[in-house]
Amino acid sequence: MALSLLSWLSLHSGVSFAEDVPGRLSELVDKESLSFERLEASGVSYFEGRLVVVDDTLNAFFVFDATGRMLARLDSSRLPTEQAKFEDIAFDAASGSFLAVGSHSGWDASRLDQWSVLYELRLRDAGTIDESSVHRLALAPAFEKLGLWKPRGMKIEGLAVDDQGETVYVGLREPTDRARVYAVSLESLRRGDPTATLAVEFDAGFAAESEEKTPFCVSALEWDKRHGGLLITTSTEHEPSHRFLGNRLWFASPGKDPVMLMDRFDIGMKAEGVALGAGRLFIVYDNDQDDTAIPSRLRIVPLDVALAKLDVASIIATP
Repeated sequence: MALSLLSWLSLHSGVSFAEDVPGRLSELVDKESLSFERLEASGVSYFEGRLVVVDDTLNAFFVFDATGRMLARLDSSRLPTEQAKFEDIAFDAASGSFLAVGSHSGWDASRLDQWSVLYELRLRDAGTIDESSVHRLALAPAFEKLGLWKPRGMKIEGLAVDDQGETVYVGLREPTDRARVYAVSLESLRRGDPTATLAVEFDAGFAAESEEKTPFCVSALEWDKRHGGLLITTSTEHEPSHRFLGNRLWFASPGKDPVMLMDRFDIGMKAEGVALGAGRLFIVYDNDQDDTAIPSRLRIVPLDVALAKLDVASIIATP
């Protein structure tokens, strides 16, 4: 019997697919060379039928079509001159701006200040950043007030904006004991005096296969306007072996218990970006290609499938 495409990929790419993983999986490719020498897709946002992707090794943004073919690379002289470590991107529909956040790697205070940055910008067209719109926003004071802004203790890896353009949600990959998302007023960020409040906190669990406890940690956020809450991906990475042990997709409204929508999908890859658009859920994977030889990939899931548990719950709860 001939192998299915997913079975073939499971055998030849080190990636395992559960039988019930929905949607289409493809590689993120350059329209010219058909492949990237190096791309580590760490965040994605949907915008006018396209996907804007950030990479945690390059100081640039990439525009893809909705099938995963690159259309443009967006550079700006006002972005950091050194490695930006961008980990997620969010689109603020109310202002037409994108927000991109960097990640604290946990080494020392200088790198914390260098990499844990938040930028706001707009696109002039499909292939150009409006240079005058690029601004660095003061995210650090919000977490300094909570005692979290310190090396070896905090790592940002998720970003979302609500549909009113009022609240920015920041997800923390570290500390790893709980999944935590903080809410920050966008107006206060632009003013330079932000305050963060805990919006979502829950136990995301551990990967079962690991001999050592490998936690599911926040890796991406997206605001779901229809249900009034956040889509949250949590991913795993077994540090000693550098293996990815699965991902989980959740929905959480601030102040309420989360609902797990997908459990342990795409073992062998690390989900690091999630976006909604045109009736679909887009998930990008940063697979640390230099270490794993697995390129960045894109999964597209029909929204009615991805959010089926929420829609059923809504029907049951309707009087």
